[in-house]
Amino acid sequence: MQGIYWLASYPRSGNTWLRLMLNSYDRGGAAVDINDVPLPSLMYSRRFADSILGQAMGDLMPSEVLALRPTVMRAVRDQSKTPVTLKTHDMRFQLPSGEWQLPADVSLGGVYLVRDPRDVVLSLAKFLNFSIDEAICMMAEPNHMLARSQSRQSVQLVNILGSWSANVASWLSPTPFAVHVVKYEDMRRDPVSALAGILPFLGYAVDRGKVHAAVTETSLDILRDQEDAKGFIERSGPNRFFGTGQIAGWRSKLTPAQAARICRDHEPVMRQLGYLD
Repeated sequence: MQGIYWLASYPRSGNTWLRLMLNSYDRGGAAVDINDVPLPSLMYSRRFADSILGQAMGDLMPSEVLALRPTVMRAVRDQSKTPVTLKTHDMRFQLPSGEWQLPADVSLGGVYLVRDPRDVVLSLAKFLNFSIDEAICMMAEPNHMLARSQSRQSVQLVNILGSWSANVASWLSPTPFAVHVVKYEDMRRDPVSALAGILPFLGYAVDRGKVHAAVTETSLDILRDQEDAKGFIERSGPNRFFGTGQIAGWRSKLTPAQAARICRDHEPVMRQLGYLD
């Protein structure tokens, strides 16, 4: 069977933690090295896309890079005889041609992790070394992009995150293909049940012993200790990558005005997911 399973989320919603759980599970519940996780990312570098297509993409305009996205995805599918799992923070959207940038014909399904945006903003601000107000504004930008300039294409190709609401809503939709939606809060409270529920949607058989072992080996305490000891290659700023994973930390860290702004910006999707109950 050929195709792609998606491991998707808005940034700072638990994607990396889940990737490490899956890495441990793949190896029978073994310990993980946070700097050696082979799962490719669709927040992909030029080198990744160049190697897939066999041609240089660094001199293209962002719009040209996006137009090639379905071609890249089909090449990923066709070059592997077994299913491939890719991480992405992209929202799902249609290109000017009408084609989906993550086409249904390459997609076997996947998992979308979602987290209360009031907690996302705290983690995002720390990760980007932004103020909380700057992070709130970023999360409300309807067309927010990463690597949007032509000069950036030589390093990292353009990605469209959209706002938090737009990103989440695009993955809650059954179009162009359905995914399994998991709340970060549920994964944090009961990671064993969450991982066991996720595995079938990524093409895995469920082995409860391996699930328990993988969860044990990827506790946030262990991941933080590793980062303290040898750093983490995905950290881009001065602040640590792995935090405490606190649920509802926003209650003591956001001002009432900041919390209200987030709720105004994202009320329909927050209400749909039960974050305003």
